[in-house]
Amino acid sequence: MSSKPLIIRPAEAHDRDAFLEMWRDFVSLAPDEPGNHQMGETNWRRIMDPDHGLECIVALGDDGAPAGFTLFLPLAFTWSTGDACYLQDIYVRPESRGSGIAQAMIEHLRQLGLKAGWFKIFWMTQADNIAAQRVYDKVAKRMDYLRYDLNVCAP
Repeated sequence: MSSKPLIIRPAEAHDRDAFLEMWRDFVSLAPDEPGNHQMGETNWRRIMDPDHGLECIVALGDDGAPAGFTLFLPLAFTWSTGDACYLQDIYVRPESRGSGIAQAMIEHLRQLGLKAGWFKIFWMTQADNIAAQRVYDKVAKRMDYLRYDLNVCAP
């Protein structure tokens, strides 16, 4: 990371093109992940809709352009009086990886959670995504849960 302080903020309307470009690269990294890989525009509309629960923060690179994003969804959690936050997706542009941006976005999300009174933030990653696990192991406790998917409709 550069000596400039990293700026992380909510996504803004003018981030659309950068988000869509990053989304395309993000889904290309997991070609076998079940789901609709063409959801970039739909997700952008969800992010910009104040009545939809999906939220997005972006980390700005040295040039002031988005270098990464985190998509998250706060939700009621039945085992706590505080909500939980599902960190659905986190992405950092290839040229910015290894600079601490992902860890900084998770910390920013933690700060949002402190202000909102969330009980916890949780997320998943692929078993072979060792680079991401190195970051996650620094900031969170790995749990031994297994994920099961029951697809109900087409993505």
